[in-house]
Amino acid sequence: MNRATTAVALIVVLIIGLVIGIAAAPTVMPPPTVTVTTALPTGVSALKVGLITPISEEDYSWNYAAYDAATKLQKVYGFELAVERNLFDGTAAEPYAVDYAKRGFNVIILQGIQYMDMAQKIAPSYPKTLFVCVDCFKVGAPNVYNIWMTLEEGGFILGAIAGKLTKTNTMGIVGGGRVPSIWAGHEGFKAGALYTNPKAKFLEAYMAFSWADVAGAKKTAESHVAAGADVIFSSGDGVDVGVIEAARDKKVWASTVYANLPKLRPEFKDILMGSIVFDWEIVYSAAIRDYLYGTWEYGFLTATMASGIIKVSIGDNVPADIKKMAMDLQSAIMFGSIKVFFDVDPSTGNYVCFDKPELPACAPTAGKVSYLPPTS
Repeated sequence: MNRATTAVALIVVLIIGLVIGIAAAPTVMPPPTVTVTTALPTGVSALKVGLITPISEEDYSWNYAAYDAATKLQKVYGFELAVERNLFDGTAAEPYAVDYAKRGFNVIILQGIQYMDMAQKIAPSYPKTLFVCVDCFKVGAPNVYNIWMTLEEGGFILGAIAGKLTKTNTMGIVGGGRVPSIWAGHEGFKAGALYTNPKAKFLEAYMAFSWADVAGAKKTAESHVAAGADVIFSSGDGVDVGVIEAARDKKVWASTVYANLPKLRPEFKDILMGSIVFDWEIVYSAAIRDYLYGTWEYGFLTATMASGIIKVSIGDNVPADIKKMAMDLQSAIMFGSIKVFFDVDPSTGNYVCFDKPELPACAPTAGKVSYLPPTS
């Protein structure tokens, strides 16, 4: 990750090894409602847009959120949309991306960091095509539009909820690939849990087969429950599917990422702590608008709570007082009262604690959150 990208992306929420500050708490307000506008330049209906996803929309997570956003925009703007699913990595996706480009597709959305190197490889051969790479940061070809996502903000809020809900003080964390954004979400969850519960302990795992490993995620979540965890934090895709199944079977709290599962899957309300929701409609609209205006070279957008792209949807069965606390935290993050950034290694441009988690300063401690308002 380059230093410029890091400086833009790392903006909000408490994480390990950070410099922290807080202003007076603002008047609590609900997060803004963001709607898709039709005010795009002339010519949008003539576009050909492709979407490539690593799994399918049946995950009700990363891939569902991408598919849902793209199809909603297609209905609003009338452009041609083609979707390719279950292309887990860049090697599998490359022939399809190249085929789209050869067929004159204007915008190709590559939904995942696993496509980042592939995008940089093929983009120079198709300079008239805009490749939108989500959760990506590598700068190279001018027609690769990078979208960087922050997971730590929502992770912190769900961690704060978990710290209040747990009875055992033990929490499981199950992730896909250990990439910076996923890692940051995990660290945010730990920090939030320690803010509301200094006794919190964590069991953490990344899936050997990464985001698509539904069976592995379920087995790992079950092992965490067997070891005493009564809350499981999941960080997306097929991992969400496995974790939520395990939580339902074992009757423990769980959370998911990207899609609004409390609204989409009411059958999980008894165990659903909440979801970190991403509104990719805003992201895709911005990229399409830049393409049509001709301002798309080296495009970059960061998905944050302040941008309106990210919010936390809290489960229906979370007690009202805990839900209020979480909404207060979300408002404080959105309005800038809680500002946090990662320490960065100037020699590598990477997060210090991502590269060197063994450093003493990178261990989560309750003292890191002492500046926040006290919890009851």
